[in-house]
Parts: sequence; structure tokens; C-alpha cells
Amino acid sequence: MNKFKGMIYVLFIDLMLIILYNCKGDFMNNRFNIKFYKSIRDIIGLPIKLIFKPTINGIENIPNKPYILVGNHKSFWDIPFVALYIEDDIHFMAKKEFFSNKITKYLFEKLGAYPIDRDNLDLNAIKTSLSLLKSGNIIGIFPEGTRNKTDDIILPFKSGITRIAKKTNSLIVPFGISGEYKHNGNLRLNYGTAIDMNDVEVEDENKYLEDKVKELILK
Repeated sequence: MNKFKGMIYVLFIDLMLIILYNCKGDFMNNRFNIKFYKSIRDIIGLPIKLIFKPTINGIENIPNKPYILVGNHKSFWDIPFVALYIEDDIHFMAKKEFFSNKITKYLFEKLGAYPIDRDNLDLNAIKTSLSLLKSGNIIGIFPEGTRNKTDDIILPFKSGITRIAKKTNSLIVPFGISGEYKHNGNLRLNYGTAIDMNDVEVEDENKYLEDKVKELILK
């Protein structure tokens, strides 16, 4: 029965992807400002470079856009850290709670972020992701759904990313963050080889992606 329910859920998601992918219109909020994005990225990037002094590996793996950045989430610093070493702008999924306050909503939208309901199937977030990728953009996703405050290396990934990638023919670039955001914290960011999920034949695509990120954390 559980397997049958799982099949129905997958079929429902795939149907929604087909419908949403063929919707017309720009679902990205028009408040996004590339100059503001780059200014904030560079300002916040200063303490990352000067104080944390991270080691960056695999930047040569970054492909031409569109693509999806997928990795682990350990700190609020993760977003500017990941964005700092990629020239193009990245549209990050962010928890919907950031958009319930007028000030943070304005700032996040101006930075190109968009909300995701972490507890429910969020068709608006899926629709925005599809629209951004169709328009040739980069989106950034932390599939753990929250910051990992446990002793585990990585939290189980939420599903849906691989189907979005396949529907839009977008590559997935996995990344792994390790170390601490502090002086001499051995902070590392490893970008992995871009993955075309259309060429991957595994039983559990979600677990496959989770394992790829885990490898990069431990690298």
C-alpha cells in the first residue's frame, strides 16, 4: 500500500511539472536587482575571504547556465559563501517565513530569492523554479530543508529536485561545505562535477544526489 501511494505521489508531481512547465508568464518578482545582489554579495563576502579564509575546490566544474546548485546547509553564511565564487547571480529558495515580514521580504526579493513552504508541496515554488530555469537562470537549493544542527554529516534530502532538473534539461551542480565559519575553522567549499540526471539510472535519485553531496563534504 505504501509503495502504491508513493507511485501515485510521483505521478502527481510529474503531472504538476508538465502543467507548470507549460504555463506562460514570468513568475520571478520584478524587485530583483542585479546591482544590489552583487553589492551585497561582495560586501558580505569580505569577512568570508579575510577572516574565514576558505579553501575552494572544483570551481572549474561550474557549467554554462542554466543549472541547479544543490548542497548541504549548516549556517546562514552558506548562501553568500556559495554565491561569492560564482560570477552569475543565483536565485536561492528560502523558507517562506522570511517573506512574512515586509522588510525581509523586500530584501530577499531584491536579492532574487523566492519562498518555499518546507512542510508542504509548494506548487508556487516549483513554478518559480521552472520559470527561472526556462529563462536560463541559476537556482540554489538546500534539499535538507533546514540548517543541520545535528552531529550527522547530512540530513535526508527532500524530493523533487531531480525531476525539476530533468523537466528543464538543467544540470545539477552538487557542492559540499565543511569546517566552521570562524578564523582557522578549516572552512572548505567543494563543487562537484555537473550531473545530467537524464543520464543517471538509479532506483533512488534523491539518495543518489544526497550521497554525491555527502562525498563532497567529506572530501
